[in-house]
Amino acid sequence: MPLPQLKSQPLNVPQAFTQALTLHGQGRLAEAESLYAAVLAERPEHNDALQMMGLVKLASGQAAEALRLVSGAMAARKSPQVLLNHGIILDALKRHQEAVESFDQAIKLRSKYAEAHNNRGATLITLGRDAEGLESCRKATAIKPNYAEAYYNAGTALRTLGRYDEAIESFDRALALRPYYFKAHNNRGAVLEAQNRLPEALAAYERALATSPGFIEARNNCGRVLCLLARFDEALNLFTRALTKNPDDADAYYNRGRIFVDLNRNAEALADFREALALQPDHAEARFAACFAELPILYADESEIGRRRAAYEQSLRTLCADVDARAVPGDLVKALVVKQPFLLAYQGYNDRDLQELYGALVCRIMARQFPDAAALPPPPAPGEPVRVGVVSSFFRLHSNWKIPIKGWIGQMDRSRFNIFGYHLGSQRDAETDAAAAMCDRFVRRPLTVDGWRREILADAPHVLIYPGLLMDTMSLQLAAQRLAAVQCNSWGHPETSGMPTLDYFLSSSFMEPPGAEGHYTERLVRLPNLSIYYEPVEVAPVSLTRDDLGLRRGATAFWCGQSVYKYLPQYDYVFARIARQASNCQFVFLRHSGGPPVNELFEARLNREFAALGLKASDYCVFLNGMNQSKFVAAIGQCDVFLDSIGWSACNSALESLPHNLPIVTIPGRLMRGLHSAAILSMMGVPETIAASVEDYVSIAVRLANDPVSRRALSARMKANQHRIYRDRACVTALEDFLDQAARPIARRPSIEMPQAS
Repeated sequence: MPLPQLKSQPLNVPQAFTQALTLHGQGRLAEAESLYAAVLAERPEHNDALQMMGLVKLASGQAAEALRLVSGAMAARKSPQVLLNHGIILDALKRHQEAVESFDQAIKLRSKYAEAHNNRGATLITLGRDAEGLESCRKATAIKPNYAEAYYNAGTALRTLGRYDEAIESFDRALALRPYYFKAHNNRGAVLEAQNRLPEALAAYERALATSPGFIEARNNCGRVLCLLARFDEALNLFTRALTKNPDDADAYYNRGRIFVDLNRNAEALADFREALALQPDHAEARFAACFAELPILYADESEIGRRRAAYEQSLRTLCADVDARAVPGDLVKALVVKQPFLLAYQGYNDRDLQELYGALVCRIMARQFPDAAALPPPPAPGEPVRVGVVSSFFRLHSNWKIPIKGWIGQMDRSRFNIFGYHLGSQRDAETDAAAAMCDRFVRRPLTVDGWRREILADAPHVLIYPGLLMDTMSLQLAAQRLAAVQCNSWGHPETSGMPTLDYFLSSSFMEPPGAEGHYTERLVRLPNLSIYYEPVEVAPVSLTRDDLGLRRGATAFWCGQSVYKYLPQYDYVFARIARQASNCQFVFLRHSGGPPVNELFEARLNREFAALGLKASDYCVFLNGMNQSKFVAAIGQCDVFLDSIGWSACNSALESLPHNLPIVTIPGRLMRGLHSAAILSMMGVPETIAASVEDYVSIAVRLANDPVSRRALSARMKANQHRIYRDRACVTALEDFLDQAARPIARRPSIEMPQAS
């Protein structure tokens, strides 16, 4: 006789659901999911089980399935909780505006719903609506004073709004409630870093990493700040230790490779980038970094320049072909911020062909993700001011602010132009505030590329000027899009962009050689004279002596305070030649702010050239560490002659030397970047120290060292004539006329040659 079949006991739905919630809260998601599934098998319409199962699916990366489940719960009943969860899932799917609407509905049903206010705030912050997001987060903390996440989100909004002290206070509130809140430690570090409080920022990042050892963002932040603090060995060890623990950590290889680049150890950098790509083929950042690692900071000899240039060209062409063939996986827009060909221009060649490859590549990458603007504004109507936007990370005490941005936006006729300033950088100082006062609208908060794109398009500029391309990544990404009918590059970094999205290059009539049109993909605009409105430098007085700088009394001190990478190896012998012929002289150099290997290589090059003439470089060469502007200008004043770098001429530092009346010895280069000092001297009417050849350059320097009477006479002429450099309105007038006509219909656009002032 068959045994009777036992009937399974019916599921106790309330008990099972309660148990599932407990497991969910403990992070035991697989077990919770199993129980939620059992509840739904018994009662498919169980509203709470549907939405909680949705959250489990969201946590496991199944956002679309999560939305289906929570939408089912909403169909039955739109409670505040289900609307909250619906919004959270929409936010995860990047449907941010719909998420805000869902949170709004939840708040309408329950006005004091702290979680809905907080999530609404976080989503608004993601949308770039930081002030509104901050308000929502503060409503959440007013309802629920111990709400750590809301304080964290408020801190994030305050950071973006540039209210740094309040941001730190908000992160501190979050950490007081949750001491192990690693994201709050990390973002607190980011605020401190933006304030240039680097040791404190490092400590915050280290706390984040100690709390969450797998938090890669904090590890990378630690490595970056260690490098900024010149603690390169510690930065390398950070990633080497990570690789010891996990040899398959592609990101650790990539970040260690970036440090090797900063240390001029490019072969090791390339090896690390290749390891990263072998482990993670879609690591687009490593692919781009490997291309630009072919351009070192400093070269051992002249032959290396040619080899590196050829290797870079081959790597760039291969990268372009692979990107076009869709053979480079990963986030290419993100990869663009890794590195740019900033160092290419220091090789001393016309880079138009290589830059045309690169610029077109950047534009194609950006076009894949960001569609053309729906409609650009029409040309200004008669009598309507031209809207001009200036896009830069350097609205602060920086050479690019001093040349050319400050003079241009400060002097343009405001009855003819509305000026919009877009400060992309995180660093701010008194000059940032001055810039804001000069603009009709000034935006200074960290935004994504999409956020800046929306800000700019909302202002509908007729003209955009990008004066610092290749010096910061965000402006490069924006310049690669058509956000205004007229878009201009300029000489913050005097190099063509290669981008078809940029129409004009604003330059100087005194600095461009004949045939310079062939150096640019943009149409060249020669503004009169130096092209800049420049005022005498004003710095705080600094007590500094020659003894402080290590200079001998009685020695002729040659100021050579340019970035080390401006000194090409084929001209090192010039210093030894001058030293051998001058009766008593010294050369004052600035150390590179990056890793020691760069300075060691430069000193080795000088040692070699001095030794070839039977001299010791250490008897003649003085190396100074980096200085603030006041000390920099004071140090120039302790020298006797400004010895210009050959190939890439001084501009900002030459102008800052004028109050000390130092004769400037220079030789015109073949490109705009090699003509700065010659242009300054020509405008001053003091051409005697503009050399016709390298031999002439040496002779002029030796004569100034050995004949102090002639040197003093030349200094007197520098003093008498330097006023010609300052407050040049001719270039501003020409710029105004160019911008006004360029913004009007094509038939009225100007010729490219600007009139030259006398």
